[in-house]
Amino acid sequence: MRRLMAGLVCLLLLTGCGGERGAEWSAFAPGEAERLVIYTSHPQSLYEPIVREFEERTGVWVQVRTGGTAELLDQLEAEKEQPVCDLLFGGGTDSLTARRELFEPYISPQAERLDPALYCEDGSWSAFSVTPVVLIYNPVLVRMNRPTGWKSLLDPVWRGRIAFASPFVSGGSYTALATMKQVLPEEDVLEAFYRNLDGRVLSEIGAVVDEVADAVADGSCTVGVTLEAAALEAAEAGKDVALLYPEEGTGAVVDGMAIVAGCAHEENARRFVDFALGADVQRRLLERCWRGPVRGELIREETDIVVLDYDLDCAAAERDAILRQWRELETAW
Repeated sequence: MRRLMAGLVCLLLLTGCGGERGAEWSAFAPGEAERLVIYTSHPQSLYEPIVREFEERTGVWVQVRTGGTAELLDQLEAEKEQPVCDLLFGGGTDSLTARRELFEPYISPQAERLDPALYCEDGSWSAFSVTPVVLIYNPVLVRMNRPTGWKSLLDPVWRGRIAFASPFVSGGSYTALATMKQVLPEEDVLEAFYRNLDGRVLSEIGAVVDEVADAVADGSCTVGVTLEAAALEAAEAGKDVALLYPEEGTGAVVDGMAIVAGCAHEENARRFVDFALGADVQRRLLERCWRGPVRGELIREETDIVVLDYDLDCAAAERDAILRQWRELETAW
C-alpha cells in the first residue's frame, strides 16, 4: 500500500502536485488527518522537491495551488469564513505582516536556530528564505550605459522597456515598490516609475517575478526588476540575463510561511513549517536554489551587495496606500 501511495504522489507531483487537477485524484487520497493544502508563490522547481520529501517522510498527502503572493492573499481573504488552504508557503514577509489577521500564530521549535533578525515575535509567520531584489538587463541588447540602481528606472531612456510584474499579483513587485520609496524618499517615485513603464505591466494571473527574466531574455524588454533567485536561475539556464545590485542598496526579501487561521489541517501545517526550517531543507536552499537560508549556522555574509536597512513594519503599514496609489495610476493611464 505504501508503494502504491508513493506512486500516486509522484504522479500528482508531475501534474503540479494536485493543483487544479487535485479533484481527479481525490478518491485515492488518505483521510483528513493525513492531508495538507498549500498555496504557494514559489516556482515549481523550488516547491516540488520540498513537498515530495515532506510527503515521503510524513505520509501526509499534499495538494498545492500556485499563484502570485498578492493574488493568493486575496484568495485567503475571500475564503476566510471557510478556509480551503492550510498553509501559505512563500511571499515577502512585508505582505504577510500586512495581512497577519489571516494567519494563526505559530512559533516552531526550530525558531531558536534562526537568525534573530529573521524572527517574527508574534508568530504570525515564519521566515523561510532570503533573496535580494535586483535589477536585470539583457547583456546582448544593453552593452553600454547599463542601469546602475533604482534611480536608473526613472530615466526616460528606459521608458517602455522595463519588465515589471503587477504588485497586485506579485509580492516581490510590492517589495520593490516599497524599497524604491524608502531609497528615493524625495521623489514621487511611484508616479515617476509607473510613467516610465509606459503602461507595460505584467498583470496576467501567474505573471510573477520569475517571468520578468523571460521578458528581458527574449528582448521584449531590456531591463527588469526581480528577485535574485529568479535572475540567477535564468542565467544558469543560459538565458540572456545579467543581474546587478542597485548602487543605492537593496533589501534582502525575507520570504515566509504562514498557517491559515481556522484551517482544517493545522497540525500538518505545523509539521511542514518545522520541516521547512530544518537543516536539510535549509541547506538545499543554499546549495541548489540560489536562496539564502534563515538558519543561523548556514547564513553567509555577502560582500558585494549594499544591503538596505529595509523597514519591514513601514512597508507593511503602507501596503494599502501604495497599492491604492498604483491602482489610481493604472486608472488614470
